[in-house]
Amino acid sequence: MQFRPARDDRRLMAEARPLRVAIVGAGLMGRWHADAARRANASITLIADSSIDRAASLAGKYGATPTTQLTDVFVEGSADVVHVCAPPADHEQLVRAAIESGIHALVEKPLAATAAITAELYALAASKGVMLCPVHQFLFQSGVMHLLENRQTIGPIRQLTSVICSAGAESGGDADRDRLAFDILPHPLSLAAAALPRGLSGARWHTARSAPGEIQAIASVDGAALAILISTHGRPTRNSFRVTGDTGTWHADLFHGFAFSEKGSVSRLSKLARPFAMAGRTFAAATDNAARRAINAEQAFPGLREIVSRFYSAVRSQGTPPITVSDTLDVAAARDTIIASLRVDGALA
Repeated sequence: MQFRPARDDRRLMAEARPLRVAIVGAGLMGRWHADAARRANASITLIADSSIDRAASLAGKYGATPTTQLTDVFVEGSADVVHVCAPPADHEQLVRAAIESGIHALVEKPLAATAAITAELYALAASKGVMLCPVHQFLFQSGVMHLLENRQTIGPIRQLTSVICSAGAESGGDADRDRLAFDILPHPLSLAAAALPRGLSGARWHTARSAPGEIQAIASVDGAALAILISTHGRPTRNSFRVTGDTGTWHADLFHGFAFSEKGSVSRLSKLARPFAMAGRTFAAATDNAARRAINAEQAFPGLREIVSRFYSAVRSQGTPPITVSDTLDVAAARDTIIASLRVDGALA
């Protein structure tokens, strides 16, 4: 599927002024999207939320107009880009409205409920000359980008392991925990797809749900074993990604945005020294990362600013979005397969 650029007059107008941005959803992610938008030199014009108080509170920080009416956002000419930070159940409706209004959309994950709906939205966007992109921001953390650029240094990949313990459903019931786990899935899937030479093509999934909000998914892909472990109960909270090859391992801390490599030497001395060497590498990488983030005043969600900036650049130039259509659909299809497998096994209603 090819993205069809919008008319030249729209491109020239976008390059002549700051992009006008609307934020739909003034909760936690909406606040950080607004921060990233402003730092990317966009003009935040509208903040929409079901609560006028939340909308007004965020709008006041950026000189934007608060509203509870989505019709204010999806009016042709009201914005160049909309950030969809509303609950996932509302994504399809909001993205369709953005496309029909000729507004580019940067959408929190998952972009839509299924791969089929995602493909349909992309086809509609292509017909209207509109760009879509899911927010897989972990791919744009400085540590992960360094890992992906240098993954060949550890030889052929043999294992990829993602471990996530989230507190996002702490006050919810069993169904809330399952929904959160499903909504988290695009993150580890997008990382695995980027790390593997052929992405997730040909993956054979095996899944288990040990309790509500507890998902395990494993697959074999091109000689590599992929394991995704998501817990809404496990503590402390964590988000790690490990890539192991024949000659070494890359470790990524996704909460903080840093990564480092570990040599694959085998000896009695290396085994004895490993805990101390790992502690030293972790400390050095964490310290360097903390200093960089402090200088840049990047308080949370590392990688978000980078994907927002790249998406804006793509909109201005009518280039390729930071997450391609094919990559988005591959991740959505793998997510569908995992959820369907859990249902077939009787783990879900």
